[in-house]
Amino acid sequence: MGRPIRSEQFDASEVCIVHAIQRCVRRAFLAGRDDRTGIDFSFRREWIRRRMEALASVFGIDVLTYAIMSNHFHVILRNRPDVVATWSDDEVALRWLRVFPGRRLDEQLAEPTKEDVKMLATDGERIAVVRRRLSDISWFMRALSEPIARLANKQDECTGRFWEGRFRAQRIVDEAGLLACAMYVDWKTDSS
Repeated sequence: MGRPIRSEQFDASEVCIVHAIQRCVRRAFLAGRDDRTGIDFSFRREWIRRRMEALASVFGIDVLTYAIMSNHFHVILRNRPDVVATWSDDEVALRWLRVFPGRRLDEQLAEPTKEDVKMLATDGERIAVVRRRLSDISWFMRALSEPIARLANKQDECTGRFWEGRFRAQRIVDEAGLLACAMYVDWKTDSS
């Protein structure tokens, strides 16, 4: 039997903790020194760390711990739909447009215009969808993984997939599971 699908493991409307893993394809190197080519990709750890930090300041998602390995990364996330529910429509619109403004020239989070925020905030149906996405781990992982893939492919002078596929995820259901998983991820950090 295969692993359960994400929608059966966690829901953006419920607070939960998830261990997510995103793995590279081919012989792509995410971080560290590639013994085959001799190239050191350690600086990519900083790309991922900065992106996670920026996204955590926008999404209703806490990054509890993470480890960036040579060809994949682990992250333990807790979504906070209860916190997102307290945000005003204007705040939801502002946060969303910082990450997904429509057309983007670079991978930095930008300040949207007041007009853009007001237009989104007054669209009740759209703002309800956006509010849900701001506590959705899948949307967080998408906002994290896509820019990293584009930067890495540009640097590697190649096109195509950088990630093996969508991230793998496992819901953590109790404190013992969280402790064991966090210890595993921290051990991965120490061993990289």
